[in-house]
Amino acid sequence: MAKESVVIDQDACISCGACVAVCPGQALELDENGKARLIWDKCTSDFECVKVCPVNCIWQSSQAPESAKSKAGWYRLSGPLSGDLKKEFEEWKSQYGIKWSPI
Repeated sequence: MAKESVVIDQDACISCGACVAVCPGQALELDENGKARLIWDKCTSDFECVKVCPVNCIWQSSQAPESAKSKAGWYRLSGPLSGDLKKEFEEWKSQYGIKWSPI
């Protein structure tokens, strides 16, 4: 089973940075537009970001609406993946219906 991670709807994000501040794995950043973006391979799946988001635009992968999972640009990788981590990433995309590849 793939790790859960999170899904972000950048269209709803208000750029407050609360999620970035509480992330223990430094797996969230503000992109060039000031919107929250996930760094997938740094996510520790602790979900503090979900709890602090004032506009509820971050969900656990299993609870995210299809509309959010089908958008582009809301996550990236810290670098090339190999071996087990690459396999886990592909399983996550498949298991949770992630439509877009990372930026």
